[in-house]
Amino acid sequence: MLYYAVSKYALNSVLLSPFLSPYYIWGMYFYLKNPKQNNETSIYLIHYLKDEGKNFKYSTGQKIQPNNWDFENRLPKTLRGSKGVKNRHIADILLQYAELLEEEIKKSEKENKPLTRAHLKDIFDRRFKNKKTATSFIDIVQLFIDTKNMSGGKSADWNQKYSNLKKKLELFEKYRGKKIQFRQINEDFIDAYSGFLRQIKNKPFKPHNDNTLHRNINFLFTFLIWSHGKYHNIDMDNLKNPVKKYQADDIHLTKEEVAALEEIELPRESLERVRDLFLIGVYSGQRYSDYSVFEKADVIGNMIIKRAEKTENESFIPLHPKLKRLLDKYDWNLPRLSDMKFRKHIKTICSMAGIDEEIKETIYRGNKKEVLYHKKHEMVSTHTARRTFITLAAEEGMPDHIIMKITGIRDPKTLQKYKKTSQRSVTEAMNRLMKKI
Repeated sequence: MLYYAVSKYALNSVLLSPFLSPYYIWGMYFYLKNPKQNNETSIYLIHYLKDEGKNFKYSTGQKIQPNNWDFENRLPKTLRGSKGVKNRHIADILLQYAELLEEEIKKSEKENKPLTRAHLKDIFDRRFKNKKTATSFIDIVQLFIDTKNMSGGKSADWNQKYSNLKKKLELFEKYRGKKIQFRQINEDFIDAYSGFLRQIKNKPFKPHNDNTLHRNINFLFTFLIWSHGKYHNIDMDNLKNPVKKYQADDIHLTKEEVAALEEIELPRESLERVRDLFLIGVYSGQRYSDYSVFEKADVIGNMIIKRAEKTENESFIPLHPKLKRLLDKYDWNLPRLSDMKFRKHIKTICSMAGIDEEIKETIYRGNKKEVLYHKKHEMVSTHTARRTFITLAAEEGMPDHIIMKITGIRDPKTLQKYKKTSQRSVTEAMNRLMKKI
């Protein structure tokens, strides 16, 4: 055994020096916190971690008089009488720390995983201090969510995303049959997790296409960045998101379809509220998380000035009659709906409005390509409103820098992703060109 020396001391009180070489091979030993003081001082374990290039230091909770300490062998002295009994008791406890460290070193070598200070501290705390704090990977994900919510600044949408992250990681643990540990997380882990999410069928989840998967891997990375230095020392600079995004077949509504939504008589007030919220998004060009919390205090002159929740960018939104009418209808106290309910009901409303053109959607999952066909209303979401504003504004000739000022988009590349050109616009542009030739 690696720490046979301590065991022999505890059992037989024999001279330790013949057994000490393993300590120095593995870079582990015990030391006194204040070796020159006259009264008892704490005993610490120290172990050099080559992966981090730093020492792991941990208090054993044991104390000893410096004159009872063997500084050459770095263990309690072999003594007779009551002092000898106490020293043997201390040595027996130190053996437990040494054996636990040995277990973790062997496990690290077997799994070819780096050993970190954060991991060892967690293991030692659980064994010797019975800490009830977050110890498992999933517990720490929940701690991340709780900590971020302490400020009260996180939206329901944000909480839904990271609650789903936690659920998916729990499902991944069940799928693999073992708990996730920080020291397991590397390129191979990300690949395995990606493969799992591409075929997940546990309700309410469905197999992820590469765009959805790319976002979900980034959610995991956000958590890992937050927990870095607290619970792990993963090299985040070298841990990359391996999933490539593709250009999605997102939709926008045409002017005629927007008019159909405006004019349709709905059977219930609940559906009317959803329709109105969607149109506010079309009229303002904002994300749902931003336009659902418009306030009169945001108005300066005839302009709504709003700082986006997601990006902190400011938008300058003209308070034109259509937008003002709907905001006044609710006295600027807009209905609050979950993103899930909103998506469900707006699809129903669009179906009732006759928005049922057949749409071809191409999705990718790794090296697999799949072509799907939907009715247009089935693809409408909260974000369709923002995309509709941007596309229609561009088709009407609004300059990009004005669209960006209204929507709060800073990067022209991001704006281009939102623009969707309709077949009718292409046809009309071609007809105008042909008349001039």
